Amino acid sequence: MILNNYNHQSIIKFIGNTLFLMLIFVIFIDPTNTIFHKKDILFILLTGFCFIFYKPDFSKIPHIIAMVLAPLIPWTFSVMKMSNIDIDYVIPVFKSISPVILLLWIRDFDLLRLSRFPVILCCLIMDILFLCILIIPETESAIYLFASIDNDTILMSRRWFLGVEFFCMYLKSTVAMLFPLTYFTHVCVTKGKQTYGAWIAFIIIFFYFMFSGTRSTMLIPFFLLGLCLYISYKNHPKAKWLFYPILFIGGIGFTTLLIALASDTQEASNLIKYGHISSYTSLFENTPAILLTGQGPGAFFYSDGFNQYVLQTEWTYLELVRWFGIFSLFIIGVFFYPLKIMWEHRSTPLTHSLFWAYIAYLVIAGTNPLMLSSTGMIAMLMAYSYSESITKKQI
Repeated sequence: MILNNYNHQSIIKFIGNTLFLMLIFVIFIDPTNTIFHKKDILFILLTGFCFIFYKPDFSKIPHIIAMVLAPLIPWTFSVMKMSNIDIDYVIPVFKSISPVILLLWIRDFDLLRLSRFPVILCCLIMDILFLCILIIPETESAIYLFASIDNDTILMSRRWFLGVEFFCMYLKSTVAMLFPLTYFTHVCVTKGKQTYGAWIAFIIIFFYFMFSGTRSTMLIPFFLLGLCLYISYKNHPKAKWLFYPILFIGGIGFTTLLIALASDTQEASNLIKYGHISSYTSLFENTPAILLTGQGPGAFFYSDGFNQYVLQTEWTYLELVRWFGIFSLFIIGVFFYPLKIMWEHRSTPLTHSLFWAYIAYLVIAGTNPLMLSSTGMIAMLMAYSYSESITKKQI
């Protein structure tokens, strides 16, 4: 009888993990849902399976309610005021936050483990495509036509950073891969824990981030590498004589490069972002009531960055305030909550590394529209999953 029950639970766990792994892979490789068209059905299947076979964690209900009320209340206000709202944009906002329902069962899944294979596979595919273009330049147009135009899945461009041209190609979901990248970086720099498989995975992911298109994702592997080295070897007897000076010099160089990239007035992306900021400032000064009630999801505003009325910009946190006003704190609170748990358990090197990796994600997400999306939600679910795992270990 006990054996049969064990087998039953094992089958349920296997099916649940498989469904979640498939959902993670589809979100990473096809965030726009234009290739496989399976993101919605996998989410529905996983949610339904969890409803039937897993016991919900009702302590997560306040988080779910907060995520729903944050857009719902400002949207209600905007309807009452008969504001100019694009209703076709409102529905995707609510749809994008729907994965928050999975918080009810997140304690039953180890997303850091489940996400490793999908991330490795996605990065390997991107590495192969990138090398194909480098070796056979004629393939660039074909890949661009299929991935960047037909499906809007892989973004490809040639960008100039500090006067140097870079060929970039990347998935929109790249920033959500920080947890697996941090895990393999930690494993590879931790004495006695390296394996050939871990090193191969690290190289595959690290190489992909090198041509991943945005300054933040191209620099983040070096930040994580320095971070993991520091956390792992800060108490080494020779650290103060050798490691600390090297890390200090590297930190100065990294910071200098970061400032130079952020202040590069020749980079088109910077000019657009600075234009957005001035427009937000004018909007909040002229209509301070927005800070309280928000304009509602789907509301337009004029931005000097694009010189036209827009629905959304890359300044995520300012956009949340514009849309949801004070209720944006609900969303920010839900996203930031796992940091509290990880900070309380930072004595473990991996947890300490993932704490700063999640902060890096939240910073990057603040300058890219990546929070209220399936990509942002899977990153948040990873953080909650890991927080639950380290909490259970203390029980």
